[in-house]
Amino acid sequence: MKAVNRLSVTVLVDNYTDLLLPSKGPVKRAPIFEDSVFKKAPLAEHGLSLLIEVDGHASIMDFGLSDVALFYNVEAWGLDLSGIKEGVLSHGHFDHWGSLERFAERSKDFKLFVHEKAALKNRFFQFPTGERVYFPEPPLDRVNAIPVKEPRKILGGKLLVSGTIPRVTDFEKGLPGAFYEEGGEVKKDPIEDDMAVYAVIKGEGLVVISGCAHAGIVNTIKYGMELTGERLYGVLGGFHLTGPGMEEVVPRTIEELKRLSPKLILPMHCTGWLSQVKLMEAFPEAFVLSSLGTRVEL
Repeated sequence: MKAVNRLSVTVLVDNYTDLLLPSKGPVKRAPIFEDSVFKKAPLAEHGLSLLIEVDGHASIMDFGLSDVALFYNVEAWGLDLSGIKEGVLSHGHFDHWGSLERFAERSKDFKLFVHEKAALKNRFFQFPTGERVYFPEPPLDRVNAIPVKEPRKILGGKLLVSGTIPRVTDFEKGLPGAFYEEGGEVKKDPIEDDMAVYAVIKGEGLVVISGCAHAGIVNTIKYGMELTGERLYGVLGGFHLTGPGMEEVVPRTIEELKRLSPKLILPMHCTGWLSQVKLMEAFPEAFVLSSLGTRVEL
């Protein structure tokens, strides 16, 4: 894997927007005025999409919940994504592929790297009440999807897609309530298709970009360190620490992160507000609050 000179990640879709957050250091916030005129405000939704740029090459990771917010926000900020030929779907949950088909239609050359089990059928989430919510399947048959299981280099080796992330910690046990039906039998869904993207910055180390980290954010980081042989510099994306079912995981997650000493922590999407507060308190210097249009330049 090639170390890169420059990496930038722009938040195209996320759950949260705050137009008044200031830029600071490597963190640039989207401008809200142009020639003293207020620009279009972005649309937040329960989803995630990230523009990843490395040394002049660009990729996209995930595509939000709807087929609206991604394109609306890109237009509001005046971004041009037409040159993107390679993208990644972090996993098959519907809040990550809403604009996928519309995005892929823009270019016949667009390739989507996705785990081979991302289209698992009859997935559902079961609430403690017993109520079930079934997940629609991603439209992988209508895009140029390239199945991934093992680690896979993209953008000429400048980025690394994790493939299946090993579950090695004793406290990260996946998403409570995640199941699927197969042959009339209900089975626990390990969300094996959960993937991350890794980049190595020259002289700095490993940057981990996660979608939801259903494999566990610590597992995700440790696998990236194993694959690259690099120390951790930063981690951003969804940590999936939200909800009562994940509360017991938060203290151990923070404990392990402290051992890894990241210089940047930018949790998004499914991390949850209470967990974000605890991460901010534990890492006051490294923590960055995500907001639509936030651009991290490393």
